[in-house]
Amino acid sequence: MVAGKQRNPRKPPPADGGREQKRGHAGARQGVPSGRGRKPQNSFKPSVRQRGAKVTEHVARWVRAGHPWIFREGLLRPLEGIAPGAVVAVADADGNHLGFALYEPEGAVALRMLARGDLDFDWNEQTMLGRVRAAKAHRDRYVEPGFAGAARLIHGDADGFPGLAVDRYGEFLLVYKYATAVDSYLDKLVPLLEQELVAASGGGIYLQDRTRAVVAEDSQRRPPAQHLAGKTAPPEFEVEEDGLRFLVDVTAPVSPGLFLDLREGRRLLERYAPGKRTLNLFSFTGALALRAVRAGAVDVTNVDAAARSHARCRQNLAASGMDPEACEALTGDVFKHLERFRQRKREFDLVVVDPPPFSTVKGSTFSALDDWNNLAEAIAHVVAPGGEILAVANAASLTEEEHLSAIGEGCLKAGRGARVIAETGLPPDFPVIAAFPEGKYLKVKLLSLG
Repeated sequence: MVAGKQRNPRKPPPADGGREQKRGHAGARQGVPSGRGRKPQNSFKPSVRQRGAKVTEHVARWVRAGHPWIFREGLLRPLEGIAPGAVVAVADADGNHLGFALYEPEGAVALRMLARGDLDFDWNEQTMLGRVRAAKAHRDRYVEPGFAGAARLIHGDADGFPGLAVDRYGEFLLVYKYATAVDSYLDKLVPLLEQELVAASGGGIYLQDRTRAVVAEDSQRRPPAQHLAGKTAPPEFEVEEDGLRFLVDVTAPVSPGLFLDLREGRRLLERYAPGKRTLNLFSFTGALALRAVRAGAVDVTNVDAAARSHARCRQNLAASGMDPEACEALTGDVFKHLERFRQRKREFDLVVVDPPPFSTVKGSTFSALDDWNNLAEAIAHVVAPGGEILAVANAASLTEEEHLSAIGEGCLKAGRGARVIAETGLPPDFPVIAAFPEGKYLKVKLLSLG
């Protein structure tokens, strides 16, 4: 496995993630939401029109609870002759109206819910404008001023826009398209984004197509982000987070250079880094490293497969008014560096590990689903007595139980016990629907090793 950080930009779970179907969501084979075993009184609604979708009662209960996805296996009959992105009425097995959804012709997810209950729902510009303004009001309420220039403005289903997310980087918006159904409404949405979120700054809007999963090699294979509206962005510019400055590129094929969803994880690291020898694995552009340096870590060592990631870290340090050489930069495979540290008896008080969900570089492969235990074991050998691991997992298909189990197993193989002492997750500009457990894809755990 290589320390490459060319990874999936942070995002809502993919439409067709295999393991997700094993858990209790709409269309899955698990139990139903507690307390919803019976239809509520007066639940009957007129039957849906002929071309609508009918779902099993199990799925209907999850839809009533708020789950935004209906998997193909949850449909009572196939949907045929329906255009991608068409608005489809959804009903339970008895014909009771549940709401409206966008149709996806391919992949595990067949329908993405747009609205519930309202028989007069119309997916038009006025509806979209109301949702854009509601999303903006949510950020105005919960996003601190120090993050306003680098924040998520629309977070998919939670903000009423299935298969789509919008991030702000300075005066530019970066739209992520995660589902083909987005094409059915994107042309109507872009002018509204320009009107409500861009006009004041005079910036521009870019689009990254994420309907195909990102892999490590995509930084060379994918085209740059597509310019949709407004002015064009420079190759790189600075944005601020909590008083630190980071260079970003909204036209980049994969990642602009700063993962906005890990903000609370970076804050957690800064609280525990003072005075510690810190190792930062899969360091990418150094956002976590900058927090450790500012906190007063006695030394910070970054490991990443890409030399250009270390170069960007030095630029970020300089932009933030810190010594650009404050971090030791090691290029190459994470496992090989960890083994060298072990052989040389080099130890660290705090190890930060934020691997990609999946990567293949020069024949070495890492999978978050399969290799976290091996990674934890290798790390545990270089953690000083009483030291800590800050373990980050952003794979949607890796559950919290699987993540912690793998860490515990790996640490015990190394003769170390691991205990969770702090944890965090997505910040408030990444809201998650209550009945959508898959939406909580980011896991950040601080563990103390015995």
